[in-house]
Amino acid sequence: MDLIDLYPLARQAHIGLVIASGSLFALRGIGVLSGARWSMRRSVRIASQIIDAGLLIAALSLLGLLQLNPFVVPWLATKLVLLVVYIVLGSLALKRARSARARFVCFIAALLTFAFMLGVARAHHPLGLLHGVL
Repeated sequence: MDLIDLYPLARQAHIGLVIASGSLFALRGIGVLSGARWSMRRSVRIASQIIDAGLLIAALSLLGLLQLNPFVVPWLATKLVLLVVYIVLGSLALKRARSARARFVCFIAALLTFAFMLGVARAHHPLGLLHGVL
């Protein structure tokens, strides 16, 4: 068995973990904005960290299996930059922003960033799904 034979499994794991991570973030964000205590419970935060760690492992596995350098492939470099933006916005949305309005704005911006990352991943283009439009 060649390592590349693991590609379908790594890809499916990555996709599933992206869905799980994004869904949990969206639910937690709605919870935080509505004042639900469950959204910041330790168990929920740990679940989020476990999902995100798995997502990182799956992503790194895909890069290794496909022998891709994310700093050389433009759409992957774009995803990395967007990931940092998403993490900062998500942190502000869930905890660090000083007002409810700022948390709301950061939450919406994080969701839009996440959606744009999905478009970049699907299109394999730095402009995501907009590349055919612009």
